[in-house]
Amino acid sequence: MQKYTKYLFFASLFLSLTSLYIIEKGGKEIYPFYSWKLFTSPSGNEKNEEQYRLYNVEKNDTIRVLYHSTAIYDENNLSLITGFYGKKIEKRENLKENIQKMKIFMKSYNPEYKNLILYKENFNPQDLGKPSFKINKKLITKL
Repeated sequence: MQKYTKYLFFASLFLSLTSLYIIEKGGKEIYPFYSWKLFTSPSGNEKNEEQYRLYNVEKNDTIRVLYHSTAIYDENNLSLITGFYGKKIEKRENLKENIQKMKIFMKSYNPEYKNLILYKENFNPQDLGKPSFKINKKLITKL
């Protein structure tokens, strides 16, 4: 495998640059490692992963807000921005201001979301796909 490493590096570099070009022209990402999230935020060897997630309340039903790319944001941006403000809100840093910024952000993402709840989710990434997979949720605030 070691003898192929340099070829894999150059293939990855080529595919990343190709993805960059296609995205700049308005297309979709064709190479999953282009965003480098796999390398900057790996969680496969971790025992605990924390994420801040938003849920929308519709008629007594709580539905998880799924991240879909828009003209302004891609899925990674949505996750990073939610996590950024989620940490600040949980630590109660400029609480009213950060809640307002989170509302403005979500209104720019999808104005239909009116009753949002912010949760902090904990799970073991190694259990993904197993029948015993469990997500622990902690209510942070209503937005």
